[in-house]
Amino acid sequence: MLLEARGIIMAFGAFRAVDGADLDVAEGEIIGLIGPNGAGKSTFFNCLAGDAQPTAGTIRFRGQDVTRATPEAHARLGMARSFQVPVTFEDMTVAQNVMVGAFLRHGHRAAARRVADEVLAFTGLDQLADTPARSLGTPGRKRLEIARALATEPQLLLLDEALAGLTPAEVRLAIALVRRIKARGITIVIVEHIMEVILSLAERAVVFHQGKVIAAGAPRAVVDDPAVVTAYLGHHMKRVRRGGVG
Repeated sequence: MLLEARGIIMAFGAFRAVDGADLDVAEGEIIGLIGPNGAGKSTFFNCLAGDAQPTAGTIRFRGQDVTRATPEAHARLGMARSFQVPVTFEDMTVAQNVMVGAFLRHGHRAAARRVADEVLAFTGLDQLADTPARSLGTPGRKRLEIARALATEPQLLLLDEALAGLTPAEVRLAIALVRRIKARGITIVIVEHIMEVILSLAERAVVFHQGKVIAAGAPRAVVDDPAVVTAYLGHHMKRVRRGGVG
């Protein structure tokens, strides 16, 4: 198993944002974490990424305990992530932003630039290589953050609402990029509010509600799970059941 999380609890005083959640991620999968605002999925995601340390539970990556490892240690082991609100170095060019990721494994500038150029071409950002990051709109920023993550040469990519705020056409392009990333052998865990995206991309969906995992399985089966419909998805799913996205 590539990633294993067992009994993850994240408590803030008496409140448990995550309450005993488990997750197994096999190599080569795309797994979607879904749930309403406040369900605990983003807190759980931050624990997986190393940006938060759980109150209890264990997280293992390739058999190594990373429960309390730093984000940098996660990155060096082969985990990379994006953020809900893209984090870019505004005064640097697009290429320089991607080089920041490449420097994790390539100490020389020329080598880092070669990696950055390859990633920029792969993500469709090569024509913007010399453009200041501050000039990008939301779709470009999200794609740039994914490119920077890919430049670290990860085995596991954690995407936090990477498709949120995009138009339907932009969502289709982003879905195509995620599929190309998977085709490279990179495992993906994606937090997403848009159930249509999970139906289109994920092999498995994991549903959070009030800090707990209430359902997990094939996305279509999860959609039809009465507990999921009752607890969270409601009438919206009547529309989703009729079709997904690209």
